[in-house]
Amino acid sequence: MIIIESIKLAFASIWANKARSILTMLGLIIGITAVVMLMSLGEGVKNDVKKTVGGLGTNIAFVISGNLDISGSKGAGGGISNPANLMSGNILKRADVIEIKKIDGVKTAGAMTLVPGNVKKGETLATATVLGVDPVMEEIMTGLKMENGRFITQNDSGKNVIIIGPSVKKMLFDNDDPVGQKINIGKEEMEIIGYLSQSKNTGSLGSNELDSLVIMPFDTATKFNNNEEKIFRIGVKVSDTYDTKAVVEKIKSNMLLRHSKDDFSVFTQEDILNSLGSILNMLTIFISAIAAISLIVGGVGIMNIMLVSVTERTREIGLRKAIGATDGAILLQFLIESIIISVLGGCISLIVVKIGNEIVKNKLNITPEITPFAWTLALGVSILVGIIFGLAPAIRASHKNPIEALRYE
Repeated sequence: MIIIESIKLAFASIWANKARSILTMLGLIIGITAVVMLMSLGEGVKNDVKKTVGGLGTNIAFVISGNLDISGSKGAGGGISNPANLMSGNILKRADVIEIKKIDGVKTAGAMTLVPGNVKKGETLATATVLGVDPVMEEIMTGLKMENGRFITQNDSGKNVIIIGPSVKKMLFDNDDPVGQKINIGKEEMEIIGYLSQSKNTGSLGSNELDSLVIMPFDTATKFNNNEEKIFRIGVKVSDTYDTKAVVEKIKSNMLLRHSKDDFSVFTQEDILNSLGSILNMLTIFISAIAAISLIVGGVGIMNIMLVSVTERTREIGLRKAIGATDGAILLQFLIESIIISVLGGCISLIVVKIGNEIVKNKLNITPEITPFAWTLALGVSILVGIIFGLAPAIRASHKNPIEALRYE
């Protein structure tokens, strides 16, 4: 009964000073909103990348130029031995593809290269990423599904043929069937032999990238690169009966026969997700440290307002003590009031986060997710702040002498 009465008195006091109570909660609201918002955005991005990576195909690995440590052994974001190598197209060779295919457990492997040049039809430009790939990439990147036409084959080697993604089709042809029609990439005229279906099993971020692809035969792409291979990725499909990590170690050992350890990196879907998780966790810690300042400010604000409340209600405290209220009952009343102010601030924060997430979802095409941990953290921090910063005013109120309190004016 004492707790129920204390809660009623707390809400009555907060309601009687609505503006002051809201301003008291402001620091707490800002701090909790910042942390929970970042956590929900991070969770949304991780889910999106997970869908995207999963949509690219199962049991796959990629070999890239440059020693990029995405395992986190050199810090949250990993490390780069030589950043220039990451941009180089002269490190990975066709011989690497051939040797990787021979490794036990590798089902197939294929090369990719980036192609420069604008994609346009007449005067209409399309936003696109142009890739030159080996035909086996259809098997490696199973997220690429043909809507109409066909994928490139060995017979297309060196020919000016391409496959376009659905967003490129929309920009250049609207609802018309582009198969058999021609567009320009740079100065070269290219015939469209097929187009990809809309991404379904990928996240919103990744689907944008896959949908804007333009794919041509690898040998054709070399014409755009001054007749150089310029391999920037080697895609590897691991046989279903083999452990992907074990095969990746074999690939690394094989690559070291022809390259130094600073020349290349081999990573899997799991490596990408772990690296992303490490980066997001560091960002969360960084923002949390900044948000802690707001939480302290909010806590100090709660303590100040409760001290003012104790002073304003000195006669009330004296009267309650005179009719039998114990020190513990007075302490509990003011402590509960402090906790309620904090919890209300936490609840308002979650409402703000929910609204913010909807705006992000509509504007940035990301789906933030508030996890149960985030809900628990928000409310837990609110209660903790209420207890820590409400304890001193509550103790002060409970120690007041009833006779002096009744004389207070």
